Amino acid sequence: ILEEKCCGKLERITLPVFQPSTPDPAPASDQVQRLPSEGSGDAEKLKEPSTAQSHTPGDTSLSLALSLGQSTDSLGPYGDGDGAENQVQPKRPSLIDRQPSTVEYLPGMMHSACPKGLLPKFSSWSLLKLGSAKSYNCHTGLEQPSFLPGSSFLLPWDLVIRSRSEEDAGLMEPLDGGSSSWPAPNKSLVGKRGSAGGLGRGRRRDDMARVFVGFEYEDSRGRRFISSGPDKIVKALGPGGAKDPATRVLNTDMPLYVPSPSQGRGLKPHFAQLARLFIVVPDAPLEITLNPQVQPGPPPCPIFHPEQTEVVLPADGFWVLRFPYSYATERGPCFPPKENQPLSNYKVLRGILRATTANPVPQ
Repeated sequence: ILEEKCCGKLERITLPVFQPSTPDPAPASDQVQRLPSEGSGDAEKLKEPSTAQSHTPGDTSLSLALSLGQSTDSLGPYGDGDGAENQVQPKRPSLIDRQPSTVEYLPGMMHSACPKGLLPKFSSWSLLKLGSAKSYNCHTGLEQPSFLPGSSFLLPWDLVIRSRSEEDAGLMEPLDGGSSSWPAPNKSLVGKRGSAGGLGRGRRRDDMARVFVGFEYEDSRGRRFISSGPDKIVKALGPGGAKDPATRVLNTDMPLYVPSPSQGRGLKPHFAQLARLFIVVPDAPLEITLNPQVQPGPPPCPIFHPEQTEVVLPADGFWVLRFPYSYATERGPCFPPKENQPLSNYKVLRGILRATTANPVPQ
């Protein structure tokens, strides 16, 4: 309902969801067996084949999810031979390469322990483009409401761009004695020691790209802030923006819940939950790959991820990833931590962003 008023016209990266090919799609039957009975006729019908589940390829009573889930584990390689002959046979195609089901959907959300070949009816994640990279001003921060004072600044992430400057072109030419192997007379190489501008100052500006990253937390009262570490809030007092680099938040597991900086008068602690991830990708030969993985509870809690595990963010964009508010498997929700539970068990795994240069290989 609110999308038309706020973000309906924004560019987005659409995550794959279940696309039905029948008028009455149903949840995967082997998942329904784990759920409490809802008294619906469809659920009862789906439970009937469970009495004759065999792991033979020709058993038509298997649901698509169950047959896909066991195909690579039980059937193994092609062929009926034994010993070394089987080992050289190619294995069955990866489940990742197969088309997802159009008759059965995944109850719950995508996670590391759910059956392959299934998609949920809707995505609990959202990836929007708020504007170009220039639409974020590092001196003013995020111009959005409800942020704590000084805590709306994204963290800088400086990356080396290995572009072919004039110096690189001269050094990479083969020294075969030809005229192109040596610089012209009375012409100094760019960046050479002793030349104008010094060794690295001008070249460093050309070869560096600055990405901005922000892990945003929000508590139950709507207070928002960017975190500069697992236990630290961004606090920019001057006009220069945030000083802490983003490498700390990118190279560590970030908590899914942190104590709210504004505790109320009651004795019960208030938590702020990781709600959004902001990424400003500059207009540079650079590829930023997004790969969020969330473990919303102690083991054996599975790891949740979007329906597309890796998403490449195009250059020159101000992107925001909205995390799910709640995490649920086919067995039910993963509840937030209680007062006596350690928050370290609820986390976003490190490696959520990966950077690669998109420069072509020099000829």
